[in-house]
Amino acid sequence: MNRLLHYRCSPLASCRLRLCQGMTATLMLGLLLACASPRDVASTQPAPVGPASAPATPATATAAPALEAPAAPHVLNDPTLDAAIQQYDEGRYEAAIDALSAIAQDTSMDIPVRREALQYLGRAHLARNEMEGVRQALHDLLELEPPLVELNPDVEPPPLMRLYYEVRKDYQGSYEVERASPALQTLAIMDFSNASLDERERFAPLQLSLPDLLRFQVDGTTDLKVVERERIQWILDELELQRDSDIVDQATAVQTGAILGVNAVLFGSYMVFDGQMTLSSRLVSVETSEVLLTAQVQGEANALSSLIVDLSTQLSEALNASLREDTEADAQPQSLDAMLAYSEGLAALERGNYPLAHDKFEEATMLDPDYQRAQMRVSSLQPVLAASQTDRTTSDDDPR
Repeated sequence: MNRLLHYRCSPLASCRLRLCQGMTATLMLGLLLACASPRDVASTQPAPVGPASAPATPATATAAPALEAPAAPHVLNDPTLDAAIQQYDEGRYEAAIDALSAIAQDTSMDIPVRREALQYLGRAHLARNEMEGVRQALHDLLELEPPLVELNPDVEPPPLMRLYYEVRKDYQGSYEVERASPALQTLAIMDFSNASLDERERFAPLQLSLPDLLRFQVDGTTDLKVVERERIQWILDELELQRDSDIVDQATAVQTGAILGVNAVLFGSYMVFDGQMTLSSRLVSVETSEVLLTAQVQGEANALSSLIVDLSTQLSEALNASLREDTEADAQPQSLDAMLAYSEGLAALERGNYPLAHDKFEEATMLDPDYQRAQMRVSSLQPVLAASQTDRTTSDDDPR
């Protein structure tokens, strides 16, 4: 998502302006011009498209301390970090790496600033195909824990996420999912099998996207953490656990859940017939292999988003977890075509076809301009597309 930049005018300057209401028009004009500095005017320009980052917050203007002003809010993206991220957004990766490295290594900087610098540093190294640089940035990021570092696959490019899982495994010495609290329940949602009788090929990408869509709907509760699909697939590939990519059986699901150290696993199937869709699933305890829930929801295929909400509600109730209060605000898009385009984008990511994935995510945003997760996925692919361009340029320059 685009980094948000706001018009900045300091509380001190505003306070002065209020005191000067009775002064002459000339003095008022001078104060207004002082508040609207060239830097502030520049900050109103749209930000380049790039990976999501924290919104900018107002900065404190430099002024003589004639009056005591309220303390400025903590600024996560200070000017130095802003400048480095701007270099990244503009594709000046080498300069961005130098600037971000300096911030990350500066122990006088606030930890949140250094953490964000390291995230961007990993992306910048990836854009230059410098995988050891990515690995080192991720290792340094984990060294800054606590709080827990949890990267978002909606925001980070797939190669960086896979390397994050490797570094995380090496760092903690196991494949188990980390938890912010020992009491936090954890859930792994496996791929769904496609049992459709109608339009089987059209709905095939849902095999990969249903776990992702369900995770988004359920994750974020205060008492439940849902493992991202990308991490589950990395485990399956790493340990060669799944022999048939189209079918997930209970034994494989439970085995995968045990390796991840989660409390429960969910797997199931979906079927489209005569315009109707049926989602069938089973929730199984990893410790006992007991079936905790057998759920089935049915409705029009065009109302897939409602079916996902219904299944998520049953799932959360079975786990004694409360869905987020803002679930409705974060609901899946109502456009089935947008969801299918997003699903095709995920399938393209799985195959490593990043240009196609980028096009599919963009298609999803055109079909539903409010589809924020698709927008985030578009931005997340900036580094890998830049790396592909670097590969082509290097190949073209090779005299052989």
